[in-house]
Amino acid sequence: MEYAPPELDSPYRVLILVAATEGWFAAPQEERESALDDFAGLLGGMEAEGARLLASFDDDLFLTGQPAPLPYTIFLLYDVDDLAAVVRLVHRLRSSDLSRFLRLEARIGRRLFVLER
Repeated sequence: MEYAPPELDSPYRVLILVAATEGWFAAPQEERESALDDFAGLLGGMEAEGARLLASFDDDLFLTGQPAPLPYTIFLLYDVDDLAAVVRLVHRLRSSDLSRFLRLEARIGRRLFVLER
């Protein structure tokens, strides 16, 4: 069987993984509320850059404390035309007060090829 080489064309499928850090759990309630507002604004910036949210998933219903087996509890799936938007998202978090509360990682991929048949 021959396989065609995978293509990575725009729009890019981007999975954003987010986890609360120990700073989140140690913070007073008012700091957490402010951080949630900041986080909503950070994610809103993705839409302003042309990223389209496809799905979100928060896996906090059966977990307390910092995630361990799967190191993330928030999953956001976007279609993004320009990967620079993802780089800017990571940098905005890295250079903000939110970095005390959240850890973020991005994975770039494509639609599952089996579904494309």
